[in-house]
Amino acid sequence: MNKTQLTCFFLKINLDQAGTETQTANIVICVLNSVFSLITCTGNSIILYVIWKTQELHSPFFILLSCLAAADLLVGLVCQPFFVAYKMAELANNLSVYCTLRMIYNIPSWITSGVSLLTLSLVSVHQLLALTLHLRYNTIVTVPRVFQISAGVWILSITGITSRFYVRNWIAIPAVTLLLTFFVTALSTLKIFQIVRKHQRQISQQEQSVQSNTINVLKCKKSAVTVIYVYGLFVIFYIPFHAMIFVERFSGYTLTVKIGYDFAATVVFVNSFLNPLVFCWRFGEIRRAVKNTLRKN
Repeated sequence: MNKTQLTCFFLKINLDQAGTETQTANIVICVLNSVFSLITCTGNSIILYVIWKTQELHSPFFILLSCLAAADLLVGLVCQPFFVAYKMAELANNLSVYCTLRMIYNIPSWITSGVSLLTLSLVSVHQLLALTLHLRYNTIVTVPRVFQISAGVWILSITGITSRFYVRNWIAIPAVTLLLTFFVTALSTLKIFQIVRKHQRQISQQEQSVQSNTINVLKCKKSAVTVIYVYGLFVIFYIPFHAMIFVERFSGYTLTVKIGYDFAATVVFVNSFLNPLVFCWRFGEIRRAVKNTLRKN
């Protein structure tokens, strides 16, 4: 097909395969996503396995991290393989197969993005509660409750994405979600650092009495910094994708924009490969559990 612009449900399509540049770009994208799919699945599967098998990691905080790892695993397990599959259907100019595969890729991709954003906000709120609730923390923030909240995050994300089929200005939903999660994460993290600074001022005056609480405060600070790293990576790797949305507004869904979207999506997927590395780097408990697991196997 030449300069063919069609629609597939709510998705725009450009199947113009003229020129070797388009075919080369599709092949490169397929190779990159195939490789990173395997690595992403391996890394996040290990994180989920060690959290499940290690009693030390059966806490609300690490349950939230496992929710984030599950979203990243879904990226490598479903999003990237179907991304590669629909690009191959595009190369074959098979519109019906292309449409089906692209829908299967598109919906989970948005769901995992929503889950990641909401979970990162929950991690920040959790660390703030750990510092402010004190003795009430263990009775209010429990593993079963965190499991229920995590399930609610997935249900909320799935509901939000499926509403795309009948909500006209659907793009407002992810835009509002992005803003709300940003403010919640930023405000929670800011409050955590304020508490840490206040605690550090108290140490010189009451060194013995606050010593036991110091460890907890420092852990919360480290977790807050980790959230900043993960959230920062999330934002950085999404910049090309949002840049393409901006370009499309002015130039339309051209062939160049389509290729730009494909490479931007590939960059977004790389983020799911990096998160397990960040977890191992920042959390000694996970790092030791991973090392023990790899040694046994």
